[in-house]
Amino acid sequence: MGIGSDPVNTLLIASLLLIVGAVALDELGRYLTPVVRHYRARLILGRVTWRTFLPLIMAMVLVVLMWRAVLVSIYLIAVGILITLYFLQRTKKEQQLLPARQIFQLVLAFRSTFQLQPSIFLTLDTVKEKLEEPLRGLMKVVVQTYYLTSSPERAFAELRARTDNVYLNQFAYILEMSETARADAVVKALDNLVERLRTHDELRREAESNLTAITGQTSFIQGISVLIILVVAAVPRLRAPYVPVGGQIFLVIVLTVMLAASYYIDRVISKLAERIS
Repeated sequence: MGIGSDPVNTLLIASLLLIVGAVALDELGRYLTPVVRHYRARLILGRVTWRTFLPLIMAMVLVVLMWRAVLVSIYLIAVGILITLYFLQRTKKEQQLLPARQIFQLVLAFRSTFQLQPSIFLTLDTVKEKLEEPLRGLMKVVVQTYYLTSSPERAFAELRARTDNVYLNQFAYILEMSETARADAVVKALDNLVERLRTHDELRREAESNLTAITGQTSFIQGISVLIILVVAAVPRLRAPYVPVGGQIFLVIVLTVMLAASYYIDRVISKLAERIS
């Protein structure tokens, strides 16, 4: 009997080829032209990659391997969908974050340009194209609001309505005070903000190095857990105890405990990453 005659082996091979192909396409995308990368980012929602849908793919593979365990199969499908939705939500949230390094770039670019042309919104209009998203979009909103309303208060109120970033609010406050302050006083205030951002960046680098080690260890443990589950599902003798209803319930409980622990660890790491970003 050939390898291809076994539906399970065929599915496993197809899944492996799908994952390898997705990795190859993802790596190829790094070398495409800027225009192609632009449309690629729009089509896959920016940071969303094949890895986002990997839990759903793995869940479907496990469902095929354990198709006789109906309760476990239904559970795996539900878990695969929920984890994928969670990853999509987390990716969207990460895209909306404002890293301190982006604000650092904004303040430095604004400071150097403002010294040559001491006009707040003309300077913002000049430097906004040098920024990355989402900060570039926020600065565009500020400039457009000012040009439409001729009101600095409305422009900065629109900024505060869209973000609660502490450093960006400090930057907006300095610009608001520029209406009644001298240009050299504005530059000095910007210098102080740059120093605070530089200190924050040093602390961030130190915290990120520690966080990377924790994240790596967590990913390794999660990978081992998934591998064990795959082995149990793929080997008939190992999966046999989980075909009866009692075994299925036990397996669902074990998987739930593992997923709950992974979710808790992931939430802790995500909160730490947000605090140091």
